[in-house]
Amino acid sequence: MDSFHPWSDPAVVAAIERAYDATWPVIRAREAGNDKARIAELSMMLNHKLVELAADGIIDPQQMRKMALESFR
Repeated sequence: MDSFHPWSDPAVVAAIERAYDATWPVIRAREAGNDKARIAELSMMLNHKLVELAADGIIDPQQMRKMALESFR
């Protein structure tokens, strides 16, 4: 059985990138401060969340942004 890899579809990758670009400044501003380790951790967590959403079939950047922000509350 083939599994879906969201990063194999250029449209999905573009959606993930748009969602990241729209979401990261909000998370960075309210959660990271100047702690470089925390910044890296949050960035990785956001990337994982967005890929997870894409793997679940959610590829609308605005919906991805909303759901990602909700997961960081």
